Parts: sequence; structure tokens; C-alpha cells
Amino acid sequence: MDRVQPVLVLVGRAVMGVLLAAVLSVIGIGIAWGMFVFWGAVSHVTLLSLFMTGAGVGAGIGSFAAWLRIDLAPRTSVLMAVAMVLILAGIGGAWGGFQFGATREVVCCVGPAIGPITYTTLGATIAANGAALAMVLIHGMGLRRDWQKLRVGGPSSAADASGGVGAP
Repeated sequence: MDRVQPVLVLVGRAVMGVLLAAVLSVIGIGIAWGMFVFWGAVSHVTLLSLFMTGAGVGAGIGSFAAWLRIDLAPRTSVLMAVAMVLILAGIGGAWGGFQFGATREVVCCVGPAIGPITYTTLGATIAANGAALAMVLIHGMGLRRDWQKLRVGGPSSAADASGGVGAP
């Protein structure tokens, strides 16, 4: 059970991250569309920029909320930095998803089954959750390394001095 529990926690958080990021990404696109209409913007580039930013911010906030561990919450500055990284990853993923979706060829006289905005949402969701998963795994490996030092006998032990855990 000790080996299965961390995997189940990661899978559960990944599923929640995908769901929250996708929902908030679509809400972000809706808010971006509303801003475009009510601010009176006319440029297609402005609309696409707002779509990508809205999708990225929504996906970043959704993945941040899903992967946040309240019991191990660091300082506020670290939380803000993580949130900013996830939002930027979401915006980058939204741009990449749109670029991928815009290049799909469509058969004549038939609309695309999945439009570029759907690819924008998918790209933002995948990139934000991928970045969150990478940060959690890197942080987890750092915690395990510190835990190994504590189990061996602290930083002044012979194992740390020789560079190996099982060294004499």
C-alpha cells in the first residue's frame, strides 16, 4: 500500500487538474470573448490574444488549485511564483494548441470537427498540468533526498561525507 498510495494521489490530482483546468479555461475564453465584445475591439489579433490569455490564465489557476497542498503550503511568495509559472505555461500551451489547431486541413465545404479554440483549451490544459506535475515530482524528489539524509543519521554522517547512502 505504501507504493500504491503516492501513485493514486498523483493520478487523482492529475484528473482533478485536467477537469478544473479545462473548465476554468473555457470560462476564461468566455470572459475574453465578453471583454472583446464589450470593449469594442475590432482586431482579429486582439480576439485571439484574449482567447489565448483567458484560456491560459484559467488553466493555470485550475491546475494550481488542483495541485496545491494546503498541509505543506510554503510562503506566499513561493505560491505566487508557482501560480505565475503555471499561468505562463497555460498561456504558452494555449498558443501552441492554437497553432496546432489552425494548421489542420479541413475537407472542402465541411467545417472542422474540432476547431482551433478547442485546441487552444486542450493545449492550455495539458501544458499547465504538465508543468504542475513536473514541479510536484521535482519537489517530491527533493523531499525524498532530505528524508534519506534524516534516515541515515543527518548531514554529519559518514554516508553523506562519502557521497553514498550505503557507504561505510
